[in-house]
Formats: sequence, C-alpha cells, structure tokens
Amino acid sequence: MINILRYNRHVKLYKNFEKIRESKVLVAGAGGLGCNVLMHLSRLGVGELYIYDDGIVDMPDLNRQILYDIEDLGKTKVFVAKEKLNKINPYIKIHIFNEKITNKTTLPDVNVAIDCFDNFESRKILDKKIHEKKIPLIHGGVERFFGQVTDIIPGKTKTLREILGNIKDSKEIKLVVPYSVSIIASIQVSETMKLIFEDYENMLINKMLIVDLYFNSFEVIELK
Repeated sequence: MINILRYNRHVKLYKNFEKIRESKVLVAGAGGLGCNVLMHLSRLGVGELYIYDDGIVDMPDLNRQILYDIEDLGKTKVFVAKEKLNKINPYIKIHIFNEKITNKTTLPDVNVAIDCFDNFESRKILDKKIHEKKIPLIHGGVERFFGQVTDIIPGKTKTLREILGNIKDSKEIKLVVPYSVSIIASIQVSETMKLIFEDYENMLINKMLIVDLYFNSFEVIELK
C-alpha cells in the first residue's frame, strides 16, 4: 500500500495526481542527465520507469551522476540505478535494460521518452525509434556551462534529426559542470509533467530553451 504522505509536498499541486502514478516513462541514458531525471521522477511518484544504458560506473562519472558513489565503481549502471531508486521509492516499477538503443531495439509502450544521452548518434537513433511508435520525446543536452531542452511530438514538431542536422560527435572528452546537468535534467522533468497533464500550451513545442549558466542567460528560440 502506498503511503501518500511521501507525496504530501507536491500532490496538491496537480489536479489529478493519479496521472503521475499511472505514467510510464522511458529514460534513455543513466548518466549525468539520466541520474538526475530518474531521481526526480521516482520522488514524484511515476508509475513505471524504463531505463536503457550499457555503461559501467567509472571515476569521472562521480562529478555529476548523482545515483552513484565510490563504492559503485566498476558496477553496471542500470543495476546500481535500480537499487538506489528502489531505496528512494519502493512503490514504483523499474524495468532496466543493460543495452544500447539501436536500430534493432523495440521500445516499450510508454507515455513519454526522455533523451538523456551524451552523444548525437544515439540521439538520432532514439528519435527514429520514438517516431516509429509515435512516442513524445523530451530532449536535453549539456556541455560545459550550457544546456538545451526541446520537446519532440511526432506529427506536430520537427524531428530531432531535422533540428540537429549534420552535427556529429567530437572525439574530444566532453567537459561539463555538475550543476548544469542538474538544471537541464530538472527542466526535462518539468516538461515531462506538462506532457503527462497535457499542458501543451506551456511546453517547449517547436521551441528550444538555451541555457547559459556562465552569463545567467535563459533564452527560448522558435524552431521553424
């Protein structure tokens, strides 16, 4: 039996909290963005989480991947993430996939997918897969002090592939501060809640939020 007291600080902020409890969310990537997104979703009380990642926890992950600590080094990310999330909220169902999302992947039936990847190749594959099943996607990306968020709705917005264009991954190590990851992930979760409650008017549909934390700049641009 769920103890509703755990949601006491936010349950009254939503007209129909059961929509959160009934929601199924796919999180693609259990790294910096993914850890933050998963933590917030579990605390909000989503019904089911589907986590995809084939990574192993290493030392550089610990600066921003908040579900892991030094005792998790060398362990499989999705297994550690599930264990930590179950301690945060044992009343949600967590499905883990220790694998990459590839062109052969069949995505589960979910209400929304959240792009927490750290590379463009994986993002483009995910974008293709969500369009095959008409699953809305919340895209987020971070690097250094910067970040971006946009919402992809199949049939209503451009595809993420169209937005990203021919941009390719760099072979250089990506630099990122922990707090930029936390902020972008929080915005992704906020957009996810708007989607679940069908608050399309206030979503980043055909818009992209560009965040520059170094100069305290938050700018929304139109995607035409």
